Amino acid sequence: MLKKKVTREALETLYHRYNDEKYIQYDPIKYVYRFEDPVEQELVALIVSSLAFGRVTQIFRAIDRILEIADDRPLRYISLLNNEPDRDLLSFQYRFVTGGDMYHLFKVAGSIIRIYGSLGGFMQQYYRPGQFLRLVEEVTKVFQGVHYLVPCSLKGSACKRLFMLFRWMVRKDNIDLGSWDFISPAELVIPLDTHIFQAATALELTSRRTPSLAAALEITEGLAEYSRHDPVKYDWALSHQGILANNFPAAHALS
Repeated sequence: MLKKKVTREALETLYHRYNDEKYIQYDPIKYVYRFEDPVEQELVALIVSSLAFGRVTQIFRAIDRILEIADDRPLRYISLLNNEPDRDLLSFQYRFVTGGDMYHLFKVAGSIIRIYGSLGGFMQQYYRPGQFLRLVEEVTKVFQGVHYLVPCSLKGSACKRLFMLFRWMVRKDNIDLGSWDFISPAELVIPLDTHIFQAATALELTSRRTPSLAAALEITEGLAEYSRHDPVKYDWALSHQGILANNFPAAHALS
């Protein structure tokens, strides 16, 4: 990919091309839309985003299995968890994530929901305008000990999946839900994966050589020059060019 300076017109054209509900079926966010209860949507968003690494088709299989174990009622499932994971959950394995790892994620999420009423209630309790990264740090603290599924801190991690969760729940358009409207989209940080890093490098949005939190912040700052109040709006379009081309070529041909 040749390097070229991006323009606002190019980014906006790309955004409007991909800001279409027809593409939701090709992304893990589709599972969030299967549920109507806002509390359950947040829980599913946490589960799905935590497992969103690897090829998207493999991610789908992992999420399908987890929802099957939960009998498609994840909120009820976590409310009834015993002191040990059940046999079905222990049988779960996605790459290096085990059923035990998922059990610990469920236990923490269930505790948050009991105390604050919802994951969003927790976010609202700890969010202060202009201090989004401090909120993210608070999330990593409360999930301490949940192996890999949630970063243990902001240090040494681009926090891609956690920032994706926030993008889904904070922004509002044809793709993102916008449930956490108490957080400003202007504060979000781009979820930095391989597709975004390659595109951002080609478009001269970062000078970093490897994906990192510093690179994610630099790319977000660069995109803010084109959309100050919502820089992460371009994430979906920039990433899904590659995702669709590599995994769903027929859908990509129609874009």
